[in-house]
Amino acid sequence: MPIYSWPRPLYKPDEGLLGEPNVKESTYARREGGAVVCTLCHRRCRLSHGAVGACGMRFNLGGRLYTVAYGLLTAAESRPMEIKPLYHFYPGTSALTISTWGCNFPCAWCQNWHISKRAIPRGVYVPPEKVVEWALENGDSGVNISFNEPTLLAEYAEDLFKLATARGLHASINTNGYLTEEAVERLAAAGMAAMNVDLKGGRGTYWRWLAADLDKLLKTARRAKSLGVHVEFTYLVIPGVNDGDAEEVLEVAASFGRETPLHITAYHPAHMLTNPPTPPDLVDALWRRARRELDFVYVGNIPGHPGQHTYCPNCGYPVIKRAGDRAVKIELSGGKCPRCGRELPIVGRPGRYGKLYRSFI
Repeated sequence: MPIYSWPRPLYKPDEGLLGEPNVKESTYARREGGAVVCTLCHRRCRLSHGAVGACGMRFNLGGRLYTVAYGLLTAAESRPMEIKPLYHFYPGTSALTISTWGCNFPCAWCQNWHISKRAIPRGVYVPPEKVVEWALENGDSGVNISFNEPTLLAEYAEDLFKLATARGLHASINTNGYLTEEAVERLAAAGMAAMNVDLKGGRGTYWRWLAADLDKLLKTARRAKSLGVHVEFTYLVIPGVNDGDAEEVLEVAASFGRETPLHITAYHPAHMLTNPPTPPDLVDALWRRARRELDFVYVGNIPGHPGQHTYCPNCGYPVIKRAGDRAVKIELSGGKCPRCGRELPIVGRPGRYGKLYRSFI
């Protein structure tokens, strides 16, 4: 049977919160009778006075929608783009990666449950200018929102991405993909250039385990791609949950084009789910199967697997080699394979890492 794990709000909305720097009126809202509807994600929570959204970080007070997440950070750490994973976006560089509390998905297997399953209105407030300053000081090439669901920081992300791109930094998110088209349009306009989207299974898995609609997610991802946002997908293969969805996941990824990167990742027990780890042989078989439909398929959480590397789809030359969370060899000649000259869909120039895993809060 499905297990649900929704975030637990550890506060009650009241006037006293409105003076906090992280509490701001949200622009992702519309009034509907005596309620307010949040338009940030596809759940479109309809909230009466004093009610909190499914994510735990947005509430209605006096007919106005507020976020308690603006600049309220639970982490700020330099991380390589390879760990996101965003393999085709500025390889060999790092991003100052931030997160907040809460989430709009009830995943029972969440690895970041300690922040995603709690909704707290107070903590470390960091203005967006400071994050940009930290990234530049640390030698990072970009900023990224990850760990918990970045959608919850949407208003903050708009301000952060505008400041970051103005200083020459790239901007990206790691997301469950359930943000609305309006949200992805606004983030793209602010400078978001890439997103890694979790594909948590097929349509049945989304309904049963997540109370969500996969087609709504795909509509947003297609809108992002139409806006020029680089999109990669990650499929965490969970025995007994979504391991039977491989063909449907592959069909979805392939519908975005052969050059769409797909990361097939092994699961390990976490949070409330005790299902056994994904057998490496299963991941390997899925990797080999997916490569018949897609040019760039990768394997995660299995050290030493050849699926860590990027191969030229024309001649098979390994143009980018990786070890763990690092790109250790990048051979691109003007964005092309050095052996056969095939142009490769890599966004941004390879660079260098900042001081990796340095934490700022």
